[in-house]
Amino acid sequence: MDQDVRFGDSFRFDVASARLWSGDREVRLTPKAAAVLKQLVTHAGNPVSKEDLFATVWRGTIVSDDALTSCVQELRRALNDDPRRPRFIETRHRRGYGFVAPLAPASAEETNRRLATPAVSTIAVLPFVDMSPAHDQEFFCEGIAEELMTALSQVAGLHVAARAASFHFRRTGGDVREIARHLQITTLVDGSVRKADERLRVTVQLVDVASGHQYWSERFDRTTTDVFAMQDEIAEQVATRVRGGLLSSEERQRLVRPQTSAAAYDDYLRGRQCLTRMTRSDLEQSIALFHHAIDRDPHYAPAFAGLAMAHATLYEWFGAGDRDLIGAERASVRALECAPDLAEAHVARGCALAVSREYAAAARAFEGAIARNPQLFDSYYYYARTAFATGDIARSAELFERAGDVRPEDYQSPILFGQSLKMLGRAEEAAGAVREGIRRAERMLALNPTDVRALSMGAIALFEDGQRVRAFEWSQRALELHPDDTSTLINAACLRIRAGQRNQALALLERVFARGRGKRDWIEHDPDYESLRGDPRFERLLAELK
Repeated sequence: MDQDVRFGDSFRFDVASARLWSGDREVRLTPKAAAVLKQLVTHAGNPVSKEDLFATVWRGTIVSDDALTSCVQELRRALNDDPRRPRFIETRHRRGYGFVAPLAPASAEETNRRLATPAVSTIAVLPFVDMSPAHDQEFFCEGIAEELMTALSQVAGLHVAARAASFHFRRTGGDVREIARHLQITTLVDGSVRKADERLRVTVQLVDVASGHQYWSERFDRTTTDVFAMQDEIAEQVATRVRGGLLSSEERQRLVRPQTSAAAYDDYLRGRQCLTRMTRSDLEQSIALFHHAIDRDPHYAPAFAGLAMAHATLYEWFGAGDRDLIGAERASVRALECAPDLAEAHVARGCALAVSREYAAAARAFEGAIARNPQLFDSYYYYARTAFATGDIARSAELFERAGDVRPEDYQSPILFGQSLKMLGRAEEAAGAVREGIRRAERMLALNPTDVRALSMGAIALFEDGQRVRAFEWSQRALELHPDDTSTLINAACLRIRAGQRNQALALLERVFARGRGKRDWIEHDPDYESLRGDPRFERLLAELK
């Protein structure tokens, strides 16, 4: 079965692309839930065993029943189905699940909406090349590309590579197609920007990685005041060509980003460029730039969301200052007031509430972000970290797994997923998740050998996998590259705790905790610290944290 089918009063399912519609509205599903529904619809009227679902949806990955249960619960919510009186998905005791609603072929008009591409296409947006006379628009080139990534991530069934991966394509100076193949990307979006006075020219092209064939290219000439209309047009044209068909009005609306003045937008893009660097000085600079943007436009929600994230990050990783706690709170509230449907605003609110230890409210904010954009990695990742900090390890495992599904190149999620699984006593699954994290970290380091986060987190995973020598090699490389980085020092300490090097671990922690850096709630639930609990030296350090 590969045609569109109808069921219920208004639902339509495109089997080929695994997309669900209710009338003219697309019902957003996470990739795994969509894949489960595809299997159930394809075998409608017959039970599909759990074993078959695991073998097709989670091929080659060891997961627990909880992963499947979570997907079925998501589908039932989307379909408004009652498990006690199921209209669509019926639980077959000890056998699996069955799709019980009658199916009918979709009409010819509806079928014409089907898209020709596979259910999940992968695309990377490269930072555009600065062709401006003064070559001073790197921040704008990166910003245009990142805004395009954010817009395209709203398109169901389309995986957009993360900024860290995409932007290193350009910086390595190597064969872009080879790197894209290495990261399992099928399509590249490339382009250039020429900005002179008030004139703006952007050239965009789509390139098939396998063949190197450029199958679409277009030039956009606008004034700087028309940059948002141009971005919306570029996003719609790219999405249409990648997906192989026209977008619905709702899909087009989701591609639209909040608008502001050209000057405020410049400040915002510069602030976001600094935000990604994750050093104290860069975070402080991003705060100043976001404030400049807000001074120019006090209603620009993305600037408030960025400001809240910068303050929350400084609070969590650089000393837990009251200024940052208050700043994250105020900016996140304002972001939601300005744009209540902006998923990034809900993430920012969730992070601000989490650092304030208002965990129940933070969870609601993250759920709000997921409802508005189920493909947004940050929603799952920060929600997972928050769940872990509260001691809800089972929930953190589920969310780390979903984060890893949404961003298949991310190495952090599977490594932390493995830690949560191990704490839940699911050792075999934990080992599989850790090995997946190592593979992803290796791919990222092949692209960027100086990625200290990949080195320091990868070191923990390597040790867990029994690769002790490589673990210490990676940890040492990270310490040499960034000897004062909070995350690098904490991960290096945790590695040495696992290796029984108690004094070395405490010496590293003193360089972090003694300055008030670190998340106390996380540390209180992290099993890496178990052997240090009760040690007066460690307890004194822990007392320094808020």
